[in-house]
Amino acid sequence: MTTREGIAFVTPSYAADLQRCRLLCESMDAMADGPYRHYILVADHDLALFRPLDGPRRVVIPDSDLLPAWLRPVRRPFDRRGRHLWISTDLRRQIRPLSGWHVQQIRKLLAARIVDEMLIVMADSDSLFVRPFGAAQFIRDGRVRLYRRGGVILSGGAAPTSERHWVKHAAWTRLAAKTLGLPPPEFPADDFINNLVSWRKDVAMAAVGRVEETTGVCLPVALGRVRTMSEYQIYGAYAAGPGGMAGHFDSPDALSHTYWAGEALTPSRLDEFMTSLKPHQIALCIQSFTETPVELLRSLFSARTLAAARM
Repeated sequence: MTTREGIAFVTPSYAADLQRCRLLCESMDAMADGPYRHYILVADHDLALFRPLDGPRRVVIPDSDLLPAWLRPVRRPFDRRGRHLWISTDLRRQIRPLSGWHVQQIRKLLAARIVDEMLIVMADSDSLFVRPFGAAQFIRDGRVRLYRRGGVILSGGAAPTSERHWVKHAAWTRLAAKTLGLPPPEFPADDFINNLVSWRKDVAMAAVGRVEETTGVCLPVALGRVRTMSEYQIYGAYAAGPGGMAGHFDSPDALSHTYWAGEALTPSRLDEFMTSLKPHQIALCIQSFTETPVELLRSLFSARTLAAARM
């Protein structure tokens, strides 16, 4: 199959993040310099909410087009927020119920089978582009950028710096090696987790194939059984190991300026946060669970878009 030029942005989302996802789409459309196609991955029960985002450069993909039919969502009992669990309806493929967090990782890995572009960039729905961007940020001499910080994950899950929450990173790293059939990782280990992480379609498909060959079951079952998972550690361990870094170049620089955790940002704290935006960073990711108001982020985007238009 001939792959399409440009960027395939992949965004798993759900009803609670609809307005953040809408703002992501608007910022992407305003800041993109070059061809791209945006794939939004949602559960079937959220499809009607996200359908209005469909367009010439954007398509909403329901789980029924991506996940196996036997993996079905059910409402969490007694959950006032209306969240779901995904359960297996196939007795031959029994797994413990999966949360939305588990399922979004499975969606990302399986998305490589449906996108038409070679270059895949993961864009969480709580991201926001604040600078013009194009494929040049992700490709160098035909090679795709692989985010990797070497030797920062310690065996106990701590990190030599305090900038991130690392409690589960060691477990994710071990499970990535196990599901890929690789030797146990050496620590300090490499970190491949960030926002706006770029993959190659062929390498992602090969990584999924390797997991399925190693475990003898399909990807949702393989990851559903281990549960402690990171799609980025799986892809990174494969690309840097059996993949032999084919078609990649290393970079430790985050393209997204991320607010990982903490209290909701206020206008003054957001202004302060923006002062640390680095010249190469093209987007923000303000984690939705910080409950920073979408209206505040929209005001920031509107101001930057207006300023750019006046230049």
